Amino acid sequence: MTTKIQKALNIHHIRVVKQFSKTNEVKISDIERYLAEYVSIPTARKIIHQLNDLNIISFDQSIADKRVKIVRFLITNLDEYM
Repeated sequence: MTTKIQKALNIHHIRVVKQFSKTNEVKISDIERYLAEYVSIPTARKIIHQLNDLNIISFDQSIADKRVKIVRFLITNLDEYM
């Protein structure tokens, strides 16, 4: 049975999870810069929002600066979905 996550996953989603899931504090801008090596900035933002819609990540406000959103990974291993 294919799940919603299995249908939507692509290489960019997997790259983000493998690169940043072990890091404590990751900002959205860090992920955007990383993905900009492979895709355009608007596409990078779309990928980040897709990860949020799939409940792989969630966003928290930074305590130090309310404008900065911190990414929290809810799923750190995507091997079971591939």
